[in-house]
Amino acid sequence: MLPRSPWVSLALAALALLGIGCSGAIAAVPPGLLFHASFDTLTTNADVAQGDPRSSLAVGLDLRSAEGIKGTGLRLERGERCSYSIPGNLDTRQGTFSIWVKPLNWDGHSGKFRHFLAVTGQPGYVMLLYLYPIGDEAVIQYINLNAGTPEEATWSAGAPVEILQLRQWTHLVSTWDSQAVRVYANGKRVGEGRVAAPLPKLTQGEFTICPIDFWQNAEWGDPEEQTLCDEVRVFDRALTDEEVLDLYAHDLPGGLKELAPRLAVTLTPDYAARVIEVGVRGAHLTPAWEARLKRTPLSLSVHSPQGASLFNKRVPLPQKPLRVPVGQWQDGEYTARARLAADGESLQGEAKLVKPPTPWLPGHRDWKADRVLSPWKPLTVHGQQVRYWNGTITFSGALPARVTAGGQPILAAPVRLVAEAPATWEPTRITGAKPHRVGLAGKGRLGRLTATFQALVEFDGLIRTDLTLTPPAGGVALNSLTIEIPLRPEVATYYRNPVCQPWDGNALEEKEFLPYAWLGNEERGLSWFMESAANWRIGRDEPALTVRREGQAVVVRLRLISTPTRVTQPLTYTIGFEATPIRPPDPGRYGIFFASGPQFRGSNTFVYGWGQQIAALNGRLIAYDPPAQRKLIEDWRTQGKRALSYTCLQCTANLSPEYHFFGAEWNQPYGSSFSGYKRVPDEAPYSIVPVCPQSSFADFLLWCAGEHLRQEWGDGIYTDIDAAVPCDNRLHGCGYTDAFGATGRTWPLYAHRGLSRRLYALCRDAGKPYFSHAHSHWYSLFNAFNDG
Repeated sequence: MLPRSPWVSLALAALALLGIGCSGAIAAVPPGLLFHASFDTLTTNADVAQGDPRSSLAVGLDLRSAEGIKGTGLRLERGERCSYSIPGNLDTRQGTFSIWVKPLNWDGHSGKFRHFLAVTGQPGYVMLLYLYPIGDEAVIQYINLNAGTPEEATWSAGAPVEILQLRQWTHLVSTWDSQAVRVYANGKRVGEGRVAAPLPKLTQGEFTICPIDFWQNAEWGDPEEQTLCDEVRVFDRALTDEEVLDLYAHDLPGGLKELAPRLAVTLTPDYAARVIEVGVRGAHLTPAWEARLKRTPLSLSVHSPQGASLFNKRVPLPQKPLRVPVGQWQDGEYTARARLAADGESLQGEAKLVKPPTPWLPGHRDWKADRVLSPWKPLTVHGQQVRYWNGTITFSGALPARVTAGGQPILAAPVRLVAEAPATWEPTRITGAKPHRVGLAGKGRLGRLTATFQALVEFDGLIRTDLTLTPPAGGVALNSLTIEIPLRPEVATYYRNPVCQPWDGNALEEKEFLPYAWLGNEERGLSWFMESAANWRIGRDEPALTVRREGQAVVVRLRLISTPTRVTQPLTYTIGFEATPIRPPDPGRYGIFFASGPQFRGSNTFVYGWGQQIAALNGRLIAYDPPAQRKLIEDWRTQGKRALSYTCLQCTANLSPEYHFFGAEWNQPYGSSFSGYKRVPDEAPYSIVPVCPQSSFADFLLWCAGEHLRQEWGDGIYTDIDAAVPCDNRLHGCGYTDAFGATGRTWPLYAHRGLSRRLYALCRDAGKPYFSHAHSHWYSLFNAFNDG
């Protein structure tokens, strides 16, 4: 008898909520099966295989057979590997992996890695379904591409480890395609992550099932692991939720009596277009219903939260989602209902889409400063020179000619734009002089190219230049294009890219584009940064950046073009600079005794709010028990302690109503995900997923922080994972297509700066500190706004 875990009960409860209570469905293996190993023939070779059916484990199971979920299962022993060839058996572009597992001497909280699937064999690629035991423990579907290159990408979906119970069978399913990766347990989706690009097709390699101590890690591996596995299947596509449930019911002893034919309805918002995409498909169908669905139109209706009809028609089963205009968005539930009647019987389905309140919209996308913040001072202008809080910046054309910090020069000579010869510039014009921002503009020549620029300086010393190089009619040939940054030798003792390291003075090269770097010493330095490699043309075996000691200067060269190039379209480049230090030191800094919690003796400042502490969802900042949260803060205040409330600048809970509605626009494809969390108080599983500061998530986070500070739910804000992450989500403006037709990722440095500055300003206005944690990946232009 298979014991029913809480996850089985949860799946059945979901069915009940859908109104499924009658029998009649056929729980069949879905179409698209590529591979099936049942082990019932007492061999590890596959029963069904579109490729090679042979296993690497050439042992008979007759003397070591174990009871499976159906028939015989497989229990691997220490040192064994059961692997199968990828070609024909598993498609890494899209697919589904299904396996039943039963831990015999461990459970989800055992603190060791457990692997259920490992897809390997091609350099720079790995796909895993595994239990991750360190910190945020979770069962994770993980895909990593192009490891160690600028195109590296990681996509994952995670679920709580409680889905794995000692001596209980669990049906694990992972799916992957160009849209998402998902994890299912006992027929229910328990984890999901977005994918941002088509996945590659591997033509070599192998996939391994339930390897023991796969990484052979002395600390985190378990060579004594004992796990039963059974009914391994691979499909050629990502199964739907309903098909995964069918597969679970097919193998489950006794089946699922709750399963019944129905219509599955999906609703997806397109906020900017004011449209809901409505999808309808059949689920758990008998052959009779399959036939009826093909020949019989269905009735489909969509209603607004106030009950207005947005769509009401009889339509054939849609082969792709229908786009239904909504007019003005309304807060509340949009409802879609589908019904099909034939031969005296009917199928029905319903879906709801919740539009959450959005007091944080319309958003604020201008990253630029709107006032001077403490402790900085107002800017002043004297001719071509801008004086900032710690020095001066002098322009000669588009780029700085002189920069000082603390009264000492940083540059050994002016920054130059060079092709065959350096650019020449007309006198620079001041276009605006405010205490918080000075604007400049001008034009010049670079060979046969016309050069125009706009530049600005902000109150902390940030410099930004937007440069356009326009070729003559018919185009022009360029062999090279370089930005030269000559620094004084005594300044250049440390190099940051963005992790800091000593520089020994020897020639240094970076092979790939870097969005940010810095050279400096203990007292001063200079950072330079660009958001993307748009309009860069790096020659074969040529570096993107070089650092050389040349006479009385250390010269940094950003080699924008290093291969013969025909330029027929205008080239645009945006480059920024910032002298360090970036802010006056806090006179009270030596009175801060920081700790990770209130329990540390002697501490007076600590971080609070990770996990189930403040909000129903991690990092949300909106207290789920406001009176209790205020009392907690007051009690700490009486002890002389202040709590900085935890949140994340570039991640959020994927179970929030806001993420459900705006997730496509918020998504940051290449950030980090963290799984294994549970919502308060119902313990629904969720993950912390990456979001981009260029998106409207920035406005949502600022609204949450403002409410948090106004309600006195904390004594400051602490943001985690505060480094730069690349993004190419065009829905919020990231990514590029340049003048040569090349596409790529952008690092939204200025949007990040705008969010950090606004968050810092919120805290300043409330008389509270703002700490940001960048995990040693430090970027001057936004980590400047940080009291920590």
